Amino acid sequence: MVDFKKLREAKAKPKAINPREIFNSLPKPPGINDIYASQAEVLDAWFARRTENDIVVKLHTGGGKTLVALLMAQSVMNETGEPVLYLAPTNQLVEQVLAKSKEYGISAVPYTKGQQLPADFHDGKSVLVGSYETLFNGRSKFGVRGSGHEVTKVGAIVLDDAHVALSSVRDAFTLTITSKDHKEIYRELADRFRPAFKEVGRNGTFTDIVTGKEHGVAEVPSWAWHRKLDELQQYLGGVVNEIDPFV
Repeated sequence: MVDFKKLREAKAKPKAINPREIFNSLPKPPGINDIYASQAEVLDAWFARRTENDIVVKLHTGGGKTLVALLMAQSVMNETGEPVLYLAPTNQLVEQVLAKSKEYGISAVPYTKGQQLPADFHDGKSVLVGSYETLFNGRSKFGVRGSGHEVTKVGAIVLDDAHVALSSVRDAFTLTITSKDHKEIYRELADRFRPAFKEVGRNGTFTDIVTGKEHGVAEVPSWAWHRKLDELQQYLGGVVNEIDPFV
């Protein structure tokens, strides 16, 4: 007779958290039996320091960094049960990451615009893969300070090709207002700072630049900017949707 009580009491086998052990348990593509020595070295070094913040991982081109990153992501999910976000610079690289995850049997789901974040991501069962704009935008589904929306907690964020991501992140925090595309807003802002340029004796240069007669850079004096910071935030908050709601 089967003792069902013992079956119920049997504990589930704990999930592997060492990324090399995780790799060994995964199905392998044809011709792949083990990871490269460089991958193993990086994974061992990361695993020993996995509780630290802001760790940089560097591998040579063709060194298999995508697999390394996915194994790290799976390790975090297995150990903490928390979601992991994987960001890549372009949509093409996002597709490559998803293809690699499928190849090795690591569960991953794509970020989809206009849809809620997947339940498997929230539950720490699948890595969520998207571009940098997925996280870094003014209406991020992961929460923006002061927006009133709850912030989504993650156990780790993987930044693929982080060295080329600076421009994407900078764009996400840069509001560009041109006289051609936003004539009234441009004029309003220029008029607010005209007295400051008169005060420093550069009113002529300022006028030539804002009217398009001359091309150059007229930097607003820092003291003038700080003096008007509160009113600028209030004004821009009312017109930002006309410029770029995602900055």
